Amino acid sequence: MTSRSAKPPWFTFLLVAQNTFDDRLSLKDLDGVRVTVEGSLPRAAAADALRRAVEMQLSSATIRILSLGEFPTGDPHLRVTVSTSPERNALQAASVQVDFVQIVFMRRNPSITFNRAETWKADAQVILAPAADLAREVQREAARQVEQFIRDYKAANA
Repeated sequence: MTSRSAKPPWFTFLLVAQNTFDDRLSLKDLDGVRVTVEGSLPRAAAADALRRAVEMQLSSATIRILSLGEFPTGDPHLRVTVSTSPERNALQAASVQVDFVQIVFMRRNPSITFNRAETWKADAQVILAPAADLAREVQREAARQVEQFIRDYKAANA
């Protein structure tokens, strides 16, 4: 009889969003970005750790991180939203979505502004993983989506 690993498998499901050329252009000439993490994470400290990891990834790509006291034109935010399910059979699901939001106005009526309109969005992921590994898998998936943002940001600012 052959021994099998007792470690349960984890799965990732890709939900594809199509970024257009116009979406990437919304990333042009930014003064920097602020990173926010929203939603339910496996541990309270996980949100701060995830935000710091995203900020480090952006800084490594020479994208300026804005402090809480800075409010440049458009108040640009790279937003990481995480939603988790209750644990069941030692597994837990999470959806991870990285998008870019900023203040925008309607071209036909510039006096109308929208606070935090989404102008760019990464390909979303839903993760199913052992509950003990969920925070690590969420961070890995967020890093993949932030890399997509970095590529589009660099293409828009080339």
